[in-house]
Amino acid sequence: MTGESGREWTGADLAVVVGDYVAQLEKTLAGKPVDRSAHDRTVRFVTGKSDMPIIWKQGEISAVLSLIGLPILRDQPPRWSYDTALLEAVEEQLAAKPALLSAAVRPASLFTAPPAVPLIEAAPPKPMPMDERLIRVIQRFDMGSREAEDRFLKGLGVSSVIAFEARRLFDRGRPDLAAKIRPSRDGDPDGCDVIGFGLDESPRLIVVKTTLSGDVSPFGLSQTEFDLAEARPEAFRIRRVYDLLGEARFYRMKPPFG
Repeated sequence: MTGESGREWTGADLAVVVGDYVAQLEKTLAGKPVDRSAHDRTVRFVTGKSDMPIIWKQGEISAVLSLIGLPILRDQPPRWSYDTALLEAVEEQLAAKPALLSAAVRPASLFTAPPAVPLIEAAPPKPMPMDERLIRVIQRFDMGSREAEDRFLKGLGVSSVIAFEARRLFDRGRPDLAAKIRPSRDGDPDGCDVIGFGLDESPRLIVVKTTLSGDVSPFGLSQTEFDLAEARPEAFRIRRVYDLLGEARFYRMKPPFG
């Protein structure tokens, strides 16, 4: 891709702009201040690019990170026009930053969150096109498994969903059902995180999938969850909680999947 400078983005240019983006993201996740103007000046000086092509490229980096399952810089919304060269540059930077992958699941700022974060319901995202190269990168870093294994992140997502479900039922005139919403425990069906109810009192076996990334961030079901979905499709539900420390949204899914 050619920028306003009339010169293609070289591998060295991409390494600079991706490295700078990652450095800003590391600071953000650590709760440290970020001097955006200083970062932008450095990238302009080193690459010879002007503001607009740099901003565009930063948006493409946001798109790649979102698809892999990492948080993004809040003022750089995704642009889905990225190419293979940028995907490779992002992969190289992430491979060299294992601490960033950990911070993307449990950043320092997560510990200042309330016990339950107020959630906003949104529509599920449209499926994103995935080529073999992108799928390989997603599998390499496997952010979905990292998130599922982090008990603190999972617990925050579960408590936030319980609060939302209880409020929903209360607001719709069913305080009796709202009082019964709870986390799963011994004796409940294996594979669910929350015991909930529909307005008609029908049970809901809710699985909560939580991420700090955006709505297109990938996730999967464990074998136990998949078995529960097959055995109890009428009750099985997924709440995908995303952007947990940003706008804090979620969307719903239920069988059949795919």
